[in-house]
Amino acid sequence: MTVYRSAEHGVMRAMNVDSISLHKGAGWQNKYEPDAWEAARADNPCPMDRFDQLTQDSMTRSLLRRVLVPHHWQVLVAHFMVDLDGSTQQQRVAAIAHLARSAPGKAHHLFRTKCVTAWATPRLPESFMVLHSWDNADTPTPEKTLYRWRSDIRKWLESERDAAVASAWVILNEAELIAEAA
Repeated sequence: MTVYRSAEHGVMRAMNVDSISLHKGAGWQNKYEPDAWEAARADNPCPMDRFDQLTQDSMTRSLLRRVLVPHHWQVLVAHFMVDLDGSTQQQRVAAIAHLARSAPGKAHHLFRTKCVTAWATPRLPESFMVLHSWDNADTPTPEKTLYRWRSDIRKWLESERDAAVASAWVILNEAELIAEAA
């Protein structure tokens, strides 16, 4: 039975199962349609009620955590999980620390940590994004080198994310949970 439109859809729902609410929206929320509203493809190719979908998302998360290589799990946690409470925040912090230690190149630990944090967290204060604040104050690194390090680490993170999603696709495909494999 297919449950997800794609591997990315399955990963996003599984990684954010803590943020999914079973509460029904208020009456006005169910009737509101924005100006550019178009009938979109259903979120769920398998018609399940909210409770069954939440249960499936939880089981998918457990399956991915159990079967994925630990490094790929950490990549998915860092990139797709939303910080809602202390538990999910701690998981993301641990995943970001893991990726910072694993990142290739000659960049120092502070730079790697800040670079991975910037990649994993879409909304950060502008002051965080100042590249020179990622460098050691004692021994400044040339600006060109900082940009090269950031570019190399971002490319590595993107390729690791793509590999993790591809691994998740294989797992979800074998479990017959994604529509594109049906």
